Amino acid sequence: MIKVYETISKLLKFIINVLFILQIALMIIIFLTAAYWFFNLLNSDIFSFARPLADTITDFVRIFYDRDVEVGGVYVDGSLLLFDIVALVFVFLISKFKYYIYQAIDSVNINIKECNEKIEEKFNKELQKEIEKEVLKCNNVAILIQFAAKNMLVDAFWGGDPQSGVKETEDEAFTEFYSSLKTITGCRFAKTDDKMLILLDDFSKVDNLLNFIYSSVERINADMKKKKWLVFAYISIDVYDNKTVFKTQVYPVLEKLLTIHHKNEAVCLGNFNIRYKYNTLPMFTSFLKGRYNIGEEYEVWTLVKKS
Repeated sequence: MIKVYETISKLLKFIINVLFILQIALMIIIFLTAAYWFFNLLNSDIFSFARPLADTITDFVRIFYDRDVEVGGVYVDGSLLLFDIVALVFVFLISKFKYYIYQAIDSVNINIKECNEKIEEKFNKELQKEIEKEVLKCNNVAILIQFAAKNMLVDAFWGGDPQSGVKETEDEAFTEFYSSLKTITGCRFAKTDDKMLILLDDFSKVDNLLNFIYSSVERINADMKKKKWLVFAYISIDVYDNKTVFKTQVYPVLEKLLTIHHKNEAVCLGNFNIRYKYNTLPMFTSFLKGRYNIGEEYEVWTLVKKS
């Protein structure tokens, strides 16, 4: 349909150009014939070069109208005058006709715009479906957790060794965390150095897993405070599909996200944020934390538990 509208638009623009040329031609003819007729009445030869044109028009007009015009008691040939009057009327009518054609062009352009918008809307819907299809393929979740401990009794005023007992406290936090987490089914666990990796193959369970992690971290922190220790959990999360090479494409990203050191809430990149938006009744809200250079500059989001 849009091709039809475009053809109509081109045709109307062509008609406009033809009418414009016709208008110019008529105005030139009117000027020449009127000037020739006027100066001929004054017996002047200034516009004698227009005689062939004037004679041709006179012969043509006399086919339909063969009368003389009385001017000051003298009868003169009124063919040119009549032609000029009729030609001026035609120039006026052409102007009016051009006005309506311009309106028609505007109407056609509106229809073209509406067709383009419908085509674009249809394309966007199809593209959205394709994107959604690709996003939903990412059903695997990886979570990396690191604990950091700080002795509440050590500061610049009271002194003390800030590293004393840190490793033991972090290991204790890991042990307590793993003991509570290993009861969850459908997860795989791995501990590397001072980090714990959790793998989940069903994205629909990510809310329950995150909720359990947050609750465990809160409980561990409360227990450690009784021992005069502050324990922070750095959590990074990512999503991937079965075709992704985990070791080179996922795990390095998780490690880099941990370096942001956002305490006790999971951080993620845009791909996880997009996938999470397809969750029905999500338990967490994602907030843009900012742009960070983690090898390259990325937008980093944080997952905050809904109250």
